[in-house]
Amino acid sequence: PAGQKIFTESVMSDLMICIHANVCRALPPANDDFDAEEDEPALEPAWPHLQVAYEFFLRFIVSSEVNTKAAKKYVNQKFCLQL
Repeated sequence: PAGQKIFTESVMSDLMICIHANVCRALPPANDDFDAEEDEPALEPAWPHLQVAYEFFLRFIVSSEVNTKAAKKYVNQKFCLQL
C-alpha cells in the first residue's frame, strides 16, 4: 500500500540482530611487533564480509523507506556505544 515502509518493525528487528552480530564484535588482537615504517599493514581477514554489513547498515540508516520512530527503538544509545 501507498505510504507503507519497506522496513517494517519485524524486518528491523531481524536486520538489527544481523547487523549487531557482524558489526559489534571484538577487535582482533594487536600485533606488538608491528613497525609502521617497515611492515605492510595486516588486513582484517573478515573485512569483505564486514564491508557488506557496514554498507547495508549505512543504506538502511539513510533510506527514506525506514520509519524513523521505529528505527530509534533499535539504533539507540546502547547500540551506538557498542560500535
